[in-house]
Amino acid sequence: MKQIIKSKTVLIVEAIIVLGVMSGTKTICDQIQIIPSAYAGSIGIWLGILVATFFLKRRSIKWADIGLRLPKGRKQWLKQLGIGLLAIGSIFLITFITLFVLKPLFGLEQATSATDKFSFFLGKPVVFIVYLVIGIGFGAGLGEELLIRGFLLNQLKSIFGNIKISWALALITQAVIFGFMHSYHGTMGMVITGLIALSFGIFYLVAKRKLFPLIFAHFVFDILTMVVYYFSESAV
Repeated sequence: MKQIIKSKTVLIVEAIIVLGVMSGTKTICDQIQIIPSAYAGSIGIWLGILVATFFLKRRSIKWADIGLRLPKGRKQWLKQLGIGLLAIGSIFLITFITLFVLKPLFGLEQATSATDKFSFFLGKPVVFIVYLVIGIGFGAGLGEELLIRGFLLNQLKSIFGNIKISWALALITQAVIFGFMHSYHGTMGMVITGLIALSFGIFYLVAKRKLFPLIFAHFVFDILTMVVYYFSESAV
């Protein structure tokens, strides 16, 4: 019993450290303002991933063991891309429900300055493309899925143990954490991102703990969102 408690305590401390490194780095980057704020989150995420890699390696766990691998064969590619497309569809459904049901019902608010941090690339196509690759591709698409669905979700499952609802508890907890990570979007943004995290966690399990469908979905949706923002704001 003592060994189990000790093991779970270690897992909890590891998760806290990883999340602390991520959020602390973002806060420091935002304060010193040497780089655009939009990159701060990506830097924090990748430092968190480095720390998470160290903790996983101590237990002889590779990223491939928790889903970071490409599909093999045409059938797998089609299946995982299909799951990715369904995940994208879930984002649109969640956004619709939040805007037209949850927002008026609970008085959710969106932060008016939520998109200000992206203004640095408006009217600058080269800077915009670089941000799409680094900030969206590696930061959000790959980085967030590795850290949240790859590391954190599995870490939480291990913390909750082998009880029947352990995956359910892990899914809900990572969704709440992911929502708070986007608090700068206001209450509406937190609800949307939290529900998306819950949806993506479910799709991760549906895909038999493979991250590729989620990385694909996250990347494609964020790219589309940024492209629409870029051209709509640049035209103003």
